[in-house]
Amino acid sequence: MQEKDKFLRKINFILLLLLIFVSQKLVANNTNTELLDYNNKLNNSSALFIQTDGSTIEEGVVYIGFNRIKLEYKKPKEITIVISEKKSMYVNHELKETQYFDTNKSIVKVFLTILTGQSFYEKSELDVSDDQISINTNLEINEIHYKTKIIYENDPIVLKKIIILENEENIEIGLFNHNNLDALKKDFFSLINPYLN
Repeated sequence: MQEKDKFLRKINFILLLLLIFVSQKLVANNTNTELLDYNNKLNNSSALFIQTDGSTIEEGVVYIGFNRIKLEYKKPKEITIVISEKKSMYVNHELKETQYFDTNKSIVKVFLTILTGQSFYEKSELDVSDDQISINTNLEINEIHYKTKIIYENDPIVLKKIIILENEENIEIGLFNHNNLDALKKDFFSLINPYLN
């Protein structure tokens, strides 16, 4: 009888471990799906942001459209960055200067990937708590390795912070005051130099 009890306890313990493992896997898969759904719903939305690299602070508004993002920096300088899948534009309004660059060879690709709902969670570490979801992943763009951490508020899911670490340089962007907008017109995200005559 004692052998049978020991055997049943072992079986119960193994079943309990299996149940915990399977339920954690299901929660992670469900969270991934919820995050992708949330990111896809960011189309036609905006948020205020504060960006820092540890020595400077910049403020502005980010607008998210279908496969395009527009960052309007308000402080300390007025700068606009428009990001599309292949090409991006940097406009310094003070100097009335516009520059173009390849999105896929720049750190802005990370933001495009996150904010336009593209999937990059498959190879990420996911940490879910009652109040936040944290995603840690490593990305390589143009042979440069970036460690990223994306933090969402949990229940309801809201994107709160993006942290990107390259070598010893750290960029943190805090997002707040999220708004859904009526459909933004495509020309709102135009890559045409605003200072052409």
